[in-house]
Amino acid sequence: MKINKINENKSEIFHSKKGLVSIIIPIYNGESRIEELINSLMVQTYKNIEIITVDNNSTDDSISILKKLDNKKILLKIFSNKKNEGYCGGCNKGIEKANGEFLLFLSQDRIMNCDWIEKTIKEINKNEETCCVIGKVIREGATSAEYGHSYDIYGSVVINSIPKESNVFFGGGTVLIKKTILDKIGFFDPEFFIYQEDVDICWRIRLTGKKIKIVENAICQNKGGGISDTFYDSNNYQIKFDKELINMPIYKFYYSQKNRIRTMLKNYSTKNIWKRIPISIIMIFLRGIFMSIENRNLAYLVAVFRGYFWNIQYLKNTLQSRKKIQKNRVVNDHEIEKYMINHSIEIEGIKKIIKQIVKK
Repeated sequence: MKINKINENKSEIFHSKKGLVSIIIPIYNGESRIEELINSLMVQTYKNIEIITVDNNSTDDSISILKKLDNKKILLKIFSNKKNEGYCGGCNKGIEKANGEFLLFLSQDRIMNCDWIEKTIKEINKNEETCCVIGKVIREGATSAEYGHSYDIYGSVVINSIPKESNVFFGGGTVLIKKTILDKIGFFDPEFFIYQEDVDICWRIRLTGKKIKIVENAICQNKGGGISDTFYDSNNYQIKFDKELINMPIYKFYYSQKNRIRTMLKNYSTKNIWKRIPISIIMIFLRGIFMSIENRNLAYLVAVFRGYFWNIQYLKNTLQSRKKIQKNRVVNDHEIEKYMINHSIEIEGIKKIIKQIVKK
């Protein structure tokens, strides 16, 4: 009997239940937050939902808490991985188990307003071209709200605080996506583990010509803080290397910079690979120096070179993924870059740091 080989990044196409939202939550040691998130989903005004949790081999009581939260009124599915497969691995397993027409991907540190799903479903159903919807995120301890993230042409991530779709390149941690678009473009990149996976998936959506929309009054809270380079304020990008960024764990720094290169290699046109990536590689090196100096730890610079070597080692794999992605492309980079910042945030940051040093 002939067995059809299925790409691990692709799903088996199946008929989704009309209007059903499959909520996918990868979990790792989330005992302090998961109950509050699940409870906020149990009281959603939109009732046609299933909750799919994927535990990444937690060492705390996350699974026990989830089992206690099981509610007959809401379908709660609990799955476990034998090892920590990261956010991407958790999302991909959740997609495989999902029955929904729509997929809502959530980080474990979110708390959703009771009408979040109702409002975003209404928006995503307005237009066939809209395949991804994000809302408003209120980050614990932040002075302004977030509406997705911006992204500069060299791969630096920026928190966006203006509800304007031209400012938003991708949404992270709270994203509603049509299942049909993932059937076309593939699932999350399992090589990422964490970081840049949301950039990559939204970039691939944009390459198909589909739209990403903001719903300003769909609100959730981010109880986990977060790390980003900058905040968008009015018409200026203000550099803010805050304490949380400077103290970023080495393994997170490694994944964020390694995956930054892979993301651009996969999604940019050949012309822009040669234009953008060499500058990005230099900026990553300078960031590694900055982090090493600030933390008095050369391991950050070592992480930079580990990321470089990983991308060389896995270049064949990256190019294979790139080939599949580029087959789905219907718009050129000029259209994609309308949603990007057209200069380097990091260069701006370096200039400001130099000015501060000179003033002293």
